[in-house]
Amino acid sequence: MGADSSKFVDFATQLCLSRGKHALPDLDLQLPNESARTTTLISLEHLNVNVPEWDSANDRFWLKAMGLALDSRAQGVCQTVQSAGGSLKGLVWANAGLQQIHMPLGEPPPMEAQKPPGVVGLAYADIMGLRATLREAGVNFSPVPLKDQMSNLQGVGPVALQCTSPTGVKIYAHGIRSETWLTPRGWMDCTAARDQGLGLPSEEASQCMGMPYIRLQCPVGSTEGLARFYKHVFDTQSEFRQGAEGLECWVPIGVGQWLIYQEIAAEVPYDGYHIAIYVNRFVSAYRAARGLGIVWNNPRFPNLTYDSEDDAIRHHEFRILKMVDPESSQVLCEVEHEIRALSHGGFCAKAWLEQEPA
Repeated sequence: MGADSSKFVDFATQLCLSRGKHALPDLDLQLPNESARTTTLISLEHLNVNVPEWDSANDRFWLKAMGLALDSRAQGVCQTVQSAGGSLKGLVWANAGLQQIHMPLGEPPPMEAQKPPGVVGLAYADIMGLRATLREAGVNFSPVPLKDQMSNLQGVGPVALQCTSPTGVKIYAHGIRSETWLTPRGWMDCTAARDQGLGLPSEEASQCMGMPYIRLQCPVGSTEGLARFYKHVFDTQSEFRQGAEGLECWVPIGVGQWLIYQEIAAEVPYDGYHIAIYVNRFVSAYRAARGLGIVWNNPRFPNLTYDSEDDAIRHHEFRILKMVDPESSQVLCEVEHEIRALSHGGFCAKAWLEQEPA
């Protein structure tokens, strides 16, 4: 859709509100018939972590060393939030293929720097080139233990190296066979994806091809409740796997992404980072979350509140903070989720929605 995306979003909103029907778009993932993957989660689009300032260390790590690319939309979003009275002092979006790292700047202590308790997986077609740029940028990196090489990801090699951002975000870098982007329907040749209208705005292409997973730590005994949570709210069937540290809950997103929860026998901190996920059946998810009492308004964004279903539809998103077991109502952990409808203007595959049957 490109430049016409705003027209599509406005039309989707009017269709929902004027007719009283919630006909927000969904996307067919085109999963093979034999696939056991059951999910309404379409794209794990970004991780949001505060950084104190955009200094030379952050620029060197994220752009020069890791090969992410600046997204031109960040300044406009920051200005919108500021004009509504939000606390943002600045904002950097760094594209990793069709996924992103969002970095708000200048938040007061103790929120000035955030890091998820876990690891972010990033994929590269040229691991040797990545090693060279890391050395040139003076970024330390190392191998990971054999027991934690994440070698069971389709289309992605085992972890080639690990490194850490200036504010403590831990990265696992994986190799892939060719220059392909991770789309909601899986890995796709970059040129073919662009020809189909997929992409994010940046002055230069990112050397990072995508973000196949984020793995977060969670308390011992919480993975079964987390699986029930994603089933209840999103009608998504998780998998259980035995990881290097303990039992893990693998939540499928699209054809090739995962949100992974890893049980650890320790307290799991939460410092306010968030993740953004695009979903099918947006209204159903809102109603389920509302029924559990977990729809949340982040005070950082006073222009975005979700007190009613119509509010969520108008904004094409809603947020949750507390993740609860739908059977017991027990709070399992806190991870802010920004849940977006596919009608949201930021969706990387808007062009595919035009091809979906009415």
